Parts: sequence; structure tokens; C-alpha cells
Amino acid sequence: MYPWLTASWQHWLQAFNAGRLAHGWLITGPAGLGQSWLTEQMIRAFLCLQPTAQGACGVCHACRLQQSGHHPDLVLTGDNADKSIGIDPIRELIQRLNSTPQQGAGKVALIADAGRLTEPAANALLKTLEEPAGRSLLLLTCDTPAHLLPTLRSRCQRLELQVPSSEQALAWLHQQPGGAAATAWHLRLNQGAPLRVLDYLQQNDDAKRQQVLQTLQQSLTTAAALPQLVDALHAAGPTARDWLHWLLLDALKLQAGCDSSLLTMPDASTICSRLATLPASRLIALQQALLAEEESETAFPTSMPQLHLLNWCTLLLTEVKHVSC
Repeated sequence: MYPWLTASWQHWLQAFNAGRLAHGWLITGPAGLGQSWLTEQMIRAFLCLQPTAQGACGVCHACRLQQSGHHPDLVLTGDNADKSIGIDPIRELIQRLNSTPQQGAGKVALIADAGRLTEPAANALLKTLEEPAGRSLLLLTCDTPAHLLPTLRSRCQRLELQVPSSEQALAWLHQQPGGAAATAWHLRLNQGAPLRVLDYLQQNDDAKRQQVLQTLQQSLTTAAALPQLVDALHAAGPTARDWLHWLLLDALKLQAGCDSSLLTMPDASTICSRLATLPASRLIALQQALLAEEESETAFPTSMPQLHLLNWCTLLLTEVKHVSC
């Protein structure tokens, strides 16, 4: 068990053992805290034929089915993280929940990243959340609860996962393979989520970030480096946009008088100082433009996704050049 999830797991387990489990649970918190591990423990305990005070027994037929990934009374929705969750998979989920359990313990439905539910899909789910058929458990995970309909949130018992302290997170990371180099600023760079930091270090993403910073530094000096910057951002994947957001926020921090040691990326203080010469209003506008480009890329994908990055990078360099002149 991840140490920062102990309190959340015990809270749910107490309700389960007392027989007063809510039908619907909304598990919220930043990605990288172990939501999938927690929901898996909930599912195993609920479907177990001989649950103990600590959760699933791990040896009954239902537990073995769950461990093999073939439990017939478990419905998983939202596996494709790149698409919204429409009404058809929700209707199928409801239909399966209304059927008789094959193992007898009940039925469980998990909707991953429920913030992607379309409004018709969310509305179709309301009645089932309020009055599910038989012994049913509905689990919804969502990084940003504000993306859910208020009526949907109100029908769920909410379990908010807390970001651990830096001390707790680093103590855990330093015991993991590949996590010995973790630092406090790695946590800041990854929203304080230990699992994101571990993945960042194990995948050697810092080398990609350094490449982005290097080409960005060159681009601020000469526009000829712009194609290399776009290529570096594209090669780094979606995380690269997070780095751009942090750079802009760090520039705003410098304008507010913060010490460079408090920056999310203190090793990019030279770039942040250059960006801090822009008016705060323009830095905020660049943040908004970056978000708009991300939304545009999602809504209107092209065969050349670098075009969206090129648009924003050109805007950034134009702003910097204007101030320099």
C-alpha cells in the first residue's frame, strides 16, 4: 500500500465492514497518487466471497477471477483515455448492472476519468447512481471534479486523495528502483504526485526536458532554432506542455519577487528571467493561448500535431522579440 493512501483506504474499508457503503463513490485527486491501486482494492473487497476485516481474502474463486482480469460482474468503462465517454457505453454499463450477478457477491462498475463523460452520458447515469439494481457499487475516478455535473457529484460519496508531504513522498521514492535521485523540485514539477515523479525518473524524461530547455534558450536568441524547439516539444510528448506552463508561472513568480530557489524549474532560471521581462498580462495571455492550442489539438487533430506547437512557439518568440526591441 502506498503510505499516503492509508487513511483513504481505511475510511472506505470502515464503511464497507460496517455495512453502510454508499452506492456511488467519487475518487478525486491529482494523477499519480495511486487511484487505480485504490479502486482495485475496493473492487476486490466488494466482489470477494469471503471478505476479511482487511479487505479481500485473495483466495476465493471471485478473487482469483478478479486477479486474472476476467470477473464477469465487473464493468470497466473509460479505458480509452483519448476519447470522451458517450451515452452508449453508459447504457451498456447500466444494462449489465441490472442483470443478475454471476458470482453472487454483487456487481461493480468503474468509470475511469469520469470528467470525460458527455452530458447525455452523465444524465443517463444519475438514476442508476441513486437507485442501482441489487447490490451494486459504482466507482468514478476524476482528477478535476469540477468537470462533472453537480447532480452527478451530489449522488456520490466523495473520497479526496491528498498529496503527501514532501518528506513522506521523498522517503518512499528513495526506496524505489530508479527513485533515489528524486528531489523536492521533482515533486513540484510533477504536482507533488510520487508515482508521476517515479515515472518521470524511470523514463528519463529529464533528458527530454533538458533538450526542450536548451532549444528554447537558443530560440530566444535566434529564430532559426524554432524548428528544433518544435521538434523537441513534440518528441517530449504531452508533458512538454506542462513544462511550458511551469516556465510561464515561474516567470510570474520572479516578477512577484520570489527567490529562484522557489521556482518549479530552478535550473531554467535564465529562461524564466528572460520571460519575466514580459508584462504580467502577456504572460497570462500566453498561458491562455497555450491552453487554447491544447484544446484545439484535441478538438481538431491534424496529421501534423506540431502545427499547434508551432503556432504557440511563434507567438511566444514574437512577444519576447517585441519586448527586446
